[in-house]
Amino acid sequence: MITVITGVNGAGKSSIAGVWIRDAGGEYFNPDEVARQLQSQEPKLSQYAANGQAWQMGFDYLLNAIKHDSDYTFETTLGGNTITQSLLDAIEKGVHIRIIYVGLSSAELHIERVQYRVSQGGHDIPEDKIWERYSRSIHNMMTLLPGCVEVLVLDNSSPILNGKPGIKKLFGIKSGKITIVTQDLPAWAKPLATVALKNFHSE
Repeated sequence: MITVITGVNGAGKSSIAGVWIRDAGGEYFNPDEVARQLQSQEPKLSQYAANGQAWQMGFDYLLNAIKHDSDYTFETTLGGNTITQSLLDAIEKGVHIRIIYVGLSSAELHIERVQYRVSQGGHDIPEDKIWERYSRSIHNMMTLLPGCVEVLVLDNSSPILNGKPGIKKLFGIKSGKITIVTQDLPAWAKPLATVALKNFHSE
C-alpha cells in the first residue's frame, strides 16, 4: 500500500501523521528532512537545489513502489500535477492508496504557521507558493479521494499549546464506508466531504 501524508505547508503533516508513523515503529520519506541531510553533506548546495534533489528522490521511490506494488509512505503538499497524476495512474493499476490529509482553516493560517516554524529555526516557504498550493492541494485531493482505499481527514487549526498540535478528526474512509466524526465541518473540508459522500456509503 502507498500511504500519502499530505496538506499544504505549515499544516502540521510531520508533527502529526509523521510522528504517529514513527511512534508506531514505521518510517516515511520526508523531503524536508532529506533536503537538510543533502545540505549537511554538501554545504555549498543551495536550498533550492537540495529541495529539488529531495523531491526527485521521493518521486523516484514512488514510481518504483507503483511499479512493484510495494509499500511506501511519503509526505507531499499535493500542490502540483506530477505526483497527483502518478497516484491516479497507480489507482488505475489497482494499487491501494491511503491518504492522511491535514488542513487548516485558511491560507493565512498556513503562512502564520510557516512563519512560526521559521522563528524556531525551520525552513521558509514563499507566501505566493502557499496561496497557490492552498486551492490546488484540495482540488487534487478531491480528484484522488474516490479511488482511495483509506482516507483520514484532520483539521489542525486550533492553537498550538505547549508545542503540541490541537488535532480534530473530521472524517475517515475505510472498507468502502465513510465515517463522519464531526458534523461541524470547517469550510475547507466541505468539498472533500461532499466528494466522499458521493462515492462511499455512510455509516
